[in-house]
Amino acid sequence: MARPRPQTGFLAPIALAAGIGLLICSLANALSREGGDPMLLYWAGVLLISLPTFWRLTSRDATRGERLGLVVLLGLSLYGVKVVRDAPLFTFSDEMVHAFNADQIVRHGELFRANPILAVTPSFPGLEGATSALMELTGMSSYWAGVVVVGAARLAMMIGLFVLFARVSGSNRTAGLGAAIYAANFNFLFWGAQFSYESLALPLLIVLLAAVAERDASPREWARDWALPLVLGIASIVVIHHLTSYATAVFLIALAGVYWVLRRDWSWPNPWRYGVLATLLALAWLFLVANSTFGYLGPVLGSAFESVFHTASGEAPPRALFQGKGSSVPTTPILARGVALLAVLILAGAAALGLKKAWDRYRRDPFVLIFAAASAGFFATLLLRLAPAAWETGNRLSEYFFVGLAFIAALAAAWERRPEGLRRLDRAALTAAFGVLIVGGAIAGWPWDLQLASPLRVSAEGRTISSPPLALAEWARREIPEGDRFAATIADARLLLTPGEHVALAGKTPDIEDILEETGISGWEAPLLREEDVRYIVADRRQIASDATRGYYFSTASEEEEALPVQVVSKFNQMPGAKRIYSGGDISVYELGKPE
Repeated sequence: MARPRPQTGFLAPIALAAGIGLLICSLANALSREGGDPMLLYWAGVLLISLPTFWRLTSRDATRGERLGLVVLLGLSLYGVKVVRDAPLFTFSDEMVHAFNADQIVRHGELFRANPILAVTPSFPGLEGATSALMELTGMSSYWAGVVVVGAARLAMMIGLFVLFARVSGSNRTAGLGAAIYAANFNFLFWGAQFSYESLALPLLIVLLAAVAERDASPREWARDWALPLVLGIASIVVIHHLTSYATAVFLIALAGVYWVLRRDWSWPNPWRYGVLATLLALAWLFLVANSTFGYLGPVLGSAFESVFHTASGEAPPRALFQGKGSSVPTTPILARGVALLAVLILAGAAALGLKKAWDRYRRDPFVLIFAAASAGFFATLLLRLAPAAWETGNRLSEYFFVGLAFIAALAAAWERRPEGLRRLDRAALTAAFGVLIVGGAIAGWPWDLQLASPLRVSAEGRTISSPPLALAEWARREIPEGDRFAATIADARLLLTPGEHVALAGKTPDIEDILEETGISGWEAPLLREEDVRYIVADRRQIASDATRGYYFSTASEEEEALPVQVVSKFNQMPGAKRIYSGGDISVYELGKPE
């Protein structure tokens, strides 16, 4: 008699393969920090994590529990790829901003404390509130508490996707495939895994959608039982992230509208009340608490619309794809570009096939119609990438629309009409296509030269040496009294926030950027610095210091050749009352004299 297969199926050996893949990614990052170029090794690790999982998900005999375990394993393992890249430090620009907010909450015991880099973030304290609570309970640093919170959000996202897709499609196989396909969205590997408010809010939105779908399938007498979790979910999203709260309101209102069009009925299970609630809460929070959002999103969206108009009318050239700013930033290799473009073509083909199945089988289902519209919206966001000032808006919107695209693509992947003997070839083809989606999505969503870690610290003769900006932050934490303010370049300022634990101003509002980059001193500079209560100026000759993604690491030879003139540093010797108190290669710190 054959031994029965356990409910977990092949989860254990696939978990072993994922662990080995993560170890390979970690090794590739270590080699990259030493100056190597182990890109192929890195992609091999990513594929070892992804492909066995997807192969098993394409089977017809896996149990519901095994499929759920596989999608959770995939989501958390790919999150691990991001974590091992730079642990134990935050190196993404938004991460340091939010870690500073969490540290401020712990240090001062209150929310809504000002952030000098991204002023809108304290108005949405949900992420930092949860992180600070974990810090207080466990004694963890903001880094480790942030890793745990985002990891828990990733876990909730994968479970939510599976539950949502299973309920809507009625198929556990489709649900597993859809959740796995979502892991191929452009922001899944890095942008959506960073310690940032969207990394928590978007998973909560997916959990909320799953709850709405489960509510709709429940008996009417359970309506009151669903009210509390749905209201709490909506309220949580509103206080975590602006864009996700607006997406929540739009989705629920659109879903209510589709319900009415299909059934001409506003009663159960139409979720119009929750759509109205989400809209009112988002507007109330915007006007009463987070009105700084207008000043944050207004210029971004205005520039995006203007850029789209100029690009579409031919008044401005389209944005070049796969190219970074500056000659020191390497372009994406031709082969990698081809993989990313092939991934888009595969998604387009899957969307076309999936839409046909959706129409044939699910055209009376409100969720499926919304998912179908979202899948079309995803390809619209790709067009925004051609407009220079709109590409970031399109990139951020894409992961919301990808929820619908993942479901529609899963319908195509689960559609079987071929004889039983050819299904193994179908599974192999689907798994290969998924590999292209995973790699191509990561290439499209994150700069090629930042896929692997850069050196933040190096060891020599038994000593560990930090990169110049990191050494500056560590020095400031040790030597500068709490409360003193810095003016610095974008990258230096973020490291001064955390781990430096000091307030640092940067950018154009106020105009710190021109003060630091001009070769001479103008009459308006000292009064502005006094007005902003700046005590220390960080003068940095590295052009890369103005790059919020690359400015934290040891410089390469090509970057040294592009150093700013020495006068951008030496000019502060001529400022009355200023004296240099720190020198670390290209970085110097000047202490300003106190006003009389």
